[in-house]
Amino acid sequence: MRAFVSTFAVPKAGSTAEEYEDASDVEPAAGDDAEVTGPWMAAAVADGASEAMLAGRWARHLTTTFTGAPAEQDLATTILAAAGSWDDVEAEYRHARDEAGEPIAWYEEDGLRRGAYATIVGAHLLDGPTDRQGPLLVAALGDACLFQVRDHELITAFPIDDPAEFDTRPGLAPSRPLDPAKIGEHVVALRTEWRQGDRLLLASDALAQWFLAQAQVGGRPWRTLFDLGTDAEIGGFAALVDGCRANGSLKNDDTTLLRIDL
Repeated sequence: MRAFVSTFAVPKAGSTAEEYEDASDVEPAAGDDAEVTGPWMAAAVADGASEAMLAGRWARHLTTTFTGAPAEQDLATTILAAAGSWDDVEAEYRHARDEAGEPIAWYEEDGLRRGAYATIVGAHLLDGPTDRQGPLLVAALGDACLFQVRDHELITAFPIDDPAEFDTRPGLAPSRPLDPAKIGEHVVALRTEWRQGDRLLLASDALAQWFLAQAQVGGRPWRTLFDLGTDAEIGGFAALVDGCRANGSLKNDDTTLLRIDL
């Protein structure tokens, strides 16, 4: 397959880039606005729950664990693998704080014991009989979404296809699961097909809800997102997000888009 990958990210209004708690990752490794070629590809977007400590680190750890996992591995197993190595991530954080002369305070310990949480959507694309189409394996926990557009029409919205289904209590992947067996109860998966010419959009919840709301009233929001980074772009992703926040159509949250042009 041959794909062009672009990523776009804006932190919530009033927050800095360092406070951004979404994450995205692609394998084989690709920089921003980069071409990926080969028989397979993995991509993921995760949204860390702001109420927890190290939410952004957990989101990043989840996405890199997903893109490094076998395509046929179920998402619950991937989440448990990420949780299994979370102690190492936390240890690196503690060490960095010590090195900076800002060791973990006693009142932070409880938050670290509780762990972090995030939603995630991920996709594995595999070559089929030719390199122009093949299996598309999608899995999600929570309200981050994947959209698939073919011939200018939205053909897949997963795991949510109705903007009214978004709420404040989505399913979350925990870094310290109390009952590992229950994670699989909240994971959903879809097996479909990609074709050359398709365009995939992986989005955190704020953008996903906006996207579906626009589509519900007859809009084609994918056209706006396809223009990003091209000569047809008007203002850029940050300007789009700021404008939609200002008119109330997009909630104020970290906003992330990973676009795959096949």
